[in-house]
Amino acid sequence: MNSLLALIIAVVWVILVYRIYGRYVDKNIVQSDPKKTTPAVMYMDGVDFMPANKNILYGFQFKSICGLGPIVGAIIAVHWGWLPAFLYLLLGVAFLGWIHDYTAAQVSIRKEGMSLGGMSYTLISPRGRTLVSVFIYFNLMFGFGAFAIFIAGTLARPDAPLGILIWIAMGLLFGQMIYKWKMPIITATLITVIATFIGIFVFSGLGPIQGLFRAISGGDPSPVLFGTITQAKFIWILFVLAFCYLGATLPIWRWAQPINYLGFWVVFLAMCATGVGILIWHPSFGNFPAFTGFVWAGKPLWPLMFVTLMCGAVSGWHSLVSSSGTARMIEKETDTLPVAGGSMLLEAITGVLALIIAVSAFGSFEGYAEAFRTGKGFVFAKGMSNFLGYIGIPESMALTYANIVFAIIGFTLIHLGVRFMRLYGSDVLGEFWPAFKNIHFSTLVSIAIFAVFCFTGVLTALWMLGGAFNQMLAAMALLICTCWLASERKNYKITLFPSIFLGVTTICAALVISYKGFVHFFTTKDIPVDRAIGDWVTGVIAVLLVILAIILVKDGFGSIARFAAEGAAAPAGEGAEPSKAE
Repeated sequence: MNSLLALIIAVVWVILVYRIYGRYVDKNIVQSDPKKTTPAVMYMDGVDFMPANKNILYGFQFKSICGLGPIVGAIIAVHWGWLPAFLYLLLGVAFLGWIHDYTAAQVSIRKEGMSLGGMSYTLISPRGRTLVSVFIYFNLMFGFGAFAIFIAGTLARPDAPLGILIWIAMGLLFGQMIYKWKMPIITATLITVIATFIGIFVFSGLGPIQGLFRAISGGDPSPVLFGTITQAKFIWILFVLAFCYLGATLPIWRWAQPINYLGFWVVFLAMCATGVGILIWHPSFGNFPAFTGFVWAGKPLWPLMFVTLMCGAVSGWHSLVSSSGTARMIEKETDTLPVAGGSMLLEAITGVLALIIAVSAFGSFEGYAEAFRTGKGFVFAKGMSNFLGYIGIPESMALTYANIVFAIIGFTLIHLGVRFMRLYGSDVLGEFWPAFKNIHFSTLVSIAIFAVFCFTGVLTALWMLGGAFNQMLAAMALLICTCWLASERKNYKITLFPSIFLGVTTICAALVISYKGFVHFFTTKDIPVDRAIGDWVTGVIAVLLVILAIILVKDGFGSIARFAAEGAAAPAGEGAEPSKAE
């Protein structure tokens, strides 16, 4: 396989999926209606509910869903060979991923901007709401700890922080330009994007600037906390937490939306530049095995590859963004397909680019393995810089850009993660402790819990467990969407079968992870304390995940059967009661 051929196949594939399957579902099954009043218009409060231009929303959605999952996941998954990962990216996004993102947004729009917890209450059961909300809260709580460590490690490089700071400042300026100064989107985009790239390519490489950030980070690489956190990581984790606090508390238009929109351009242009590098260089996959075997390092391809390679194929995180974020800003229902469905299909291309980088940028499997030992972020940044070199970007500048792209990809998810933790914490805990209804108190509690996982590093290595949680959330979201389609007497099989596949796969993955965690805990001598705790927690959480999934599946399938029976008993032509928007 040639890298250019792989990229062409992926691009053609996602275009066909969008134009054929996507438009069919949107027009004939969900039946989106541009005349229906959306929650953004109905409940506009300037905080979470706010109509936005679909072009801005596309950038926001893409950068809010496209995190380190498709990159790190693809870089790990190719240990089983490039062919299984490549096939799963293409087939997963076509039959699991885009339909998950699209229906999660569309159901929330039809349910007046409800979160997944609220929708599970009305469509599954009262305890379904509690289970889903608690599950999401804990998923976010430890799932993003690994992201914070990755970001902090990148920011410890002296050439990265200034570009990040300028990107944040320009994102805030973009929001001011659009919503306060009423400037045209194209003008505001050009000004802020150009200024951001000047910061990245001109000022980030200056000696005095790098000297300043080198002094801030400290030169001593020895740990200062918990045996793993250096001074540089400690400082930049604090910076990440402050960034998350602002993202969780400020109105969506002031912080999260414009910053993520601008992040889209930084990442998308990097993808385009890498694509041009592939066009010029087009290295072969010949020195990288297509399939290394069903088991890698004691990990079976099924089910573990399917929870390792997440976001590029399907991701439960996307349902949170689609329902609790984008659905509250969609101006017309017909914008949902290009915004939610289209963003997911572009993310599959991100995963394919990460795969191409891993298997071809280092010349061989041995070259990839050597880079992998340095770090997953290094594989991505160094590999991308190799491709950028073929379009004339100097190596040092290309490496700086690639590292900043890697950091931005993490940043644009992590502050929304804390925002959703605050929302779900307020929703569940606010009923028992009114203090959680306070936006700042709930956020600070989320930040404090989040900080524990960041600084201790107990769960940062548990990528597959995080993947299991994430994919179980996708199965839950698809189950909720299935219940809604059944209640509306629509073809619910388009979400039912993906939900079953993900549910079975994730439960099996959780059982494997639980078994391996407990075996490692009880059989390994002289294991470090943090790893011992991690193994034990892995086993326990994986078991709890299985129990939760079984309960929710039982309630969900009961609701589907009930809705299907009601639909069969209803006279021809009758359907569900119209929503308030109708």
